Amino acid sequence: MSKRIRKDPKFDGPFAPMCIEYIRFKRLQGYSFDGQIYILHSFDNFCKNYDIKDYEITEKLAFDWSMSRNGEGETYRCSRIALMRQFSIFLSERGFKTFMQPFVFRKDKIHTPYIFNKDEIKRIFQVVDNMEYSQKSIYQHKVYPMIYRMLYACGFRINEVLGLKLKDIDLNSGIVHLTQTKKNIERLVPMSDSLTKYCQSYSMELHKDHDEEFPFIFTMHSEHYGVSAIERNFRDVMWKAGIPYGGKLYGPRLHDLRHSFACHTLYRWVKNNENLLTLLPILSKYLGHSGVMSTQWYLRLTAEFYPDVTEKVNSYTGCVFPEVGGDLIEEKTY
Repeated sequence: MSKRIRKDPKFDGPFAPMCIEYIRFKRLQGYSFDGQIYILHSFDNFCKNYDIKDYEITEKLAFDWSMSRNGEGETYRCSRIALMRQFSIFLSERGFKTFMQPFVFRKDKIHTPYIFNKDEIKRIFQVVDNMEYSQKSIYQHKVYPMIYRMLYACGFRINEVLGLKLKDIDLNSGIVHLTQTKKNIERLVPMSDSLTKYCQSYSMELHKDHDEEFPFIFTMHSEHYGVSAIERNFRDVMWKAGIPYGGKLYGPRLHDLRHSFACHTLYRWVKNNENLLTLLPILSKYLGHSGVMSTQWYLRLTAEFYPDVTEKVNSYTGCVFPEVGGDLIEEKTY
């Protein structure tokens, strides 16, 4: 099966030469820049309506680009503004005059994580395991069960799963080598025996003739899946599993499978009288956190959702983590 390669969009706006140089600069730093390139392309096209001289981003251009648009979410608007600011810095460092607006992003509301109970997890897998074959996406009934298992059984972020290649999974040892991670921190993640066997069967059926660079999770066009496609499927799965979906703010969200994995793991350890002082750093590394402090949030979340272990969890938080003032902010999804 031939692989369809997605080409970069063609830049022909007033910033085109600098956009091309900026993309090259970012990719030389190790960034894929596959998603941001379309925002940059949109910015270059947007600037065609302005009298651009010497690649200057004027104050008016910056504010016009930053305005909210009909039907646009605040998260995407912030992404547009952030990319323009980074591009402005790039231009400034090369001697071009540019306006730097001190944008401050604030969210009026914070998403409350949804922790799935074990019955809900069971229903989710019943739904994805019974997906039907579709001519519009001929592998989805095989691929989606694999995606959901890796999200919940390993606590992966969705981009980490979708970025996997065959060479990243050792089917003999059951070790996953993650390279497409938050902050580009590589890590090795061991899978359970049952998930390793599932991956072996999945690969035997779908990856017989594929080389090591082939996507582990792939579309009918032999490409990596996009996050938006999985999120759309997730909302459909919630409905079929009988789990109320309250929208982006109230969830559940796809990322809540990762939260559920962490809380279920901590709950199991507490119920088994395991030593959290020893195991918490391991969970932190497993999840790809930059430090154990980032995992403190899951301890508090576990105590909140499982009152029967609240006292014991609170006894650990007092000795493991100093009071630093205020709750830790939930990590970003990607």
